[in-house]
Amino acid sequence: MRIGIYNHQHLRGGCPVCSQTYVKGMIADGMKCMNRAKGIYGEDNEFVNYTDLGDYPSDNLERPGFKRMMTDVAADNLDVIVVITLDKITTDIDLLLETYKTIRKHNIELITANDGKKAMEILDKALIKWGKN
Repeated sequence: MRIGIYNHQHLRGGCPVCSQTYVKGMIADGMKCMNRAKGIYGEDNEFVNYTDLGDYPSDNLERPGFKRMMTDVAADNLDVIVVITLDKITTDIDLLLETYKTIRKHNIELITANDGKKAMEILDKALIKWGKN
């Protein structure tokens, strides 16, 4: 399987120590995502990291790492996407649901390190509830 790990840290400038803290957090989140994926799908997988560290507001999906990941989604180059939490994609529910629909259209699973596959159940119910499926 080819598993993408997406991580977004909204860094608004700041001091060098702050930047180091964000980078350390990204590394820790990435490892948690990878470990969760290994627990669900096993050890024998290819992992691809997509990261965005910078001044990218949550509702801005024009982030380089995110765009690269979505290009791989469109090309059917992934089987699973793992994020630490869904808000790493976006806090805008409409954008999140549209992104999820695109991901699922390509038969790709979206899981979170914190909730595993339950994230898909929640998003599937939200799509039905709000008539966006």
